[in-house]
Amino acid sequence: MSTANGARSGTGGEGGLPVASAGENLRLALVYFLPDHLKGVFRCRPRMARLMARLDPGRRRLEAMRGLRRRHGRGPVVVHGTCGPTLLVLDAEDARQVLSGPVDVYAVDTWEKVNGFAAVQPDALVASHGRQRTARRAFNDAVLDAGCDVHRLAGHFLRVVGEEARRLLGPEAEAGLTADVVRERFERIGRRCFLGEAAADDTEFSRLLGELLAEANWMGARRWRTGRARRTRRTMMQRQSRYLCDADPRSLTGLFRSAPRGPETAPESQLTQWFMALAVVHSAVVQTLALLATHPEHHSRAAAEVADADRRHGPRTVAGFQAMPYVRACIQDAARLWAPVPSLLRRTTAETRWRTAVAPGGMNVLVPAAFHARDDERLDYAHRFAPEKWMDGTAERDWAVSPFSRGEARCSGMELGLLLATGFVAEFLRGGELAVAGVRLTHRKPLPHTFDTTRLRIGYRAHRSPARTVPPPVLESDR
Repeated sequence: MSTANGARSGTGGEGGLPVASAGENLRLALVYFLPDHLKGVFRCRPRMARLMARLDPGRRRLEAMRGLRRRHGRGPVVVHGTCGPTLLVLDAEDARQVLSGPVDVYAVDTWEKVNGFAAVQPDALVASHGRQRTARRAFNDAVLDAGCDVHRLAGHFLRVVGEEARRLLGPEAEAGLTADVVRERFERIGRRCFLGEAAADDTEFSRLLGELLAEANWMGARRWRTGRARRTRRTMMQRQSRYLCDADPRSLTGLFRSAPRGPETAPESQLTQWFMALAVVHSAVVQTLALLATHPEHHSRAAAEVADADRRHGPRTVAGFQAMPYVRACIQDAARLWAPVPSLLRRTTAETRWRTAVAPGGMNVLVPAAFHARDDERLDYAHRFAPEKWMDGTAERDWAVSPFSRGEARCSGMELGLLLATGFVAEFLRGGELAVAGVRLTHRKPLPHTFDTTRLRIGYRAHRSPARTVPPPVLESDR
């Protein structure tokens, strides 16, 4: 029996699992694996991102996934991944099995992460396993207040976010802010909140980290650059150590002393991952602003919520943040629509059962989060802006909808990231109007599968008086 026929009968793969044909594997490589690697897994390559947006790989990968599921059933399907045979999870219940499973069985330290982080931070949590991961996870959870809606330093962080966001809302905002301008502001927020006020203007630290992340995109393939990457990392760590030695008590580094640690914790090495996570927060923020600018009803509700929270609790306060569940839901749904991490990767350390089939240990597992979040054969809100699904718990209960992962591998800083993002978006909703150019979004049609930030411009114009508003700014490409 050929591989293709075996796939059809469900008995061609490991433990009876269906196997993708050669043609299906080729299509997956072209529309799924290749675009992400060209765009940059760790650091976006702007030119390639612009090209990928034109090709719209999001739509094509959705079609490819649906085609595999129609042909092979619920799966998972054995495909050729970037580092060998991979279980491609196409069913929502299977996605829950992986994400809710223990990390000692569905391990997170895959080949891609270990090789990518080797250049940036080899001791990072996401590249760890076993005892090392347990120690590093405990440290991350303690410093980031994982599982807590409000971080203990939330009051200071909200003031920092408010200050930095307000600096963007001058006259230049009427002409349109680029995603890069917003990213630079988030890097400054990260330096102030993570390293302390002394690091606020240390753009060299961010430049060095960006250089390392750009090298991480190659996942160790450019071995002749290893020496240079090590020197860059050493220089970055030296700059970082200045802020660790005399830690600002209002920063995350100021919480290091009280967090659990051991010989394998490597606390100074966890910061890099937190700065990387800021890129996810930045993406969610610019996507949310673009959606609110093109969805008048959602914008009105979000702005009204911010105004009410400010009136009752004061602007940029913890109580005010807690009174903004709708703004928070807008950010969560923006991250669902265009997943910041489109693929959740695992590797199995033991046999795993998939209904009547069994897969041996040592298999790679890929949960295509972006596909599950836009699976219109399962979700009636797949291609529309639907923050109400987070408000009523529908999206939260659906483990296949996982923009920040789930279970034991869920991002320790998810709540902190949502706090920073909510504070930033709220600042744009205080007494102003939004406009957007460079992306094709409308509340009247299904939203596109790909979001291109390289051409995005977010316009903002403040109201001239509390009683009188003016029309939103008109960007050149909108005229």
